Amino acid sequence: MHEKSNPLVSNSHDPRFLALRNLQTEKGRVQTGNYLIEGIRHLARAVEQNSRLEQLIVVPSVLSNSFGQELVRKVQQSGVPCIRLTPDLYRELTLAAEPQGVGAVLKQQWSSIHSVKPKPDSLWLAVESVDLPGNLGTILRTAEAAGASGIFMMGPHVDPWNPACVRASMGSLFSLRLVRCTARKFAEWARSSRVTMIASSPNGLLNYKEFRCRWPAVLLIGSERQGLSQQLMDASDFVLRIPMHSRCDSINASVATGILLFEISNQLGRMVPVKRK
Repeated sequence: MHEKSNPLVSNSHDPRFLALRNLQTEKGRVQTGNYLIEGIRHLARAVEQNSRLEQLIVVPSVLSNSFGQELVRKVQQSGVPCIRLTPDLYRELTLAAEPQGVGAVLKQQWSSIHSVKPKPDSLWLAVESVDLPGNLGTILRTAEAAGASGIFMMGPHVDPWNPACVRASMGSLFSLRLVRCTARKFAEWARSSRVTMIASSPNGLLNYKEFRCRWPAVLLIGSERQGLSQQLMDASDFVLRIPMHSRCDSINASVATGILLFEISNQLGRMVPVKRK
């Protein structure tokens, strides 16, 4: 690491550090179009997927992992500017219990809904609202594992760039196509593209095990508390329910998403065995 060209930032009032802190807020992410990642795994996945890195964040005294050190060298050699922080300042940016001493600022990557041309056998996910960022991150990770082509994000507070969401996604954020749109635009896209809209609700008429999918398809997920809006429920071709036992009347949105995504994806017959380490 070229320490002379990357002076150490140790003051919490330093504008360079304040710019990083700003990305912890939704307002800061909206204003800049950037977001934060942290940890070796996330940085490696971002580089692997050719994500747009704006700045590298390094804590030399904490970054002891040899793979992480080599990864930082390669990123710096590619021309990405670097900022060095003290451990105390870095801890203000990280959610990790054991910080690894590396992170980055990335440019948000959105796809226009008009550019989405679904393949005949493709599976998509649409999220209208999720109460917790960590749940959204888990949904992103599950969507990649189930073979989803991308995710439509609807609602003002569905923010895949929230640090808790980024962390919970475990790097899946970088390999999924993300589309920001309104519910009306999404419904119009689905109809014009002849995509089967599959809603999920505890009050759905069809048991998910009895459902037979038509392709291409998109699964719609709403919030834990309010579910999907009536607008999207009315626009859906099917409304599925997951039968509950005992007194339970609903389950976590990320759990429900996983159950339904894998069921639908399995119907397509394209699931592959997971390689065990």
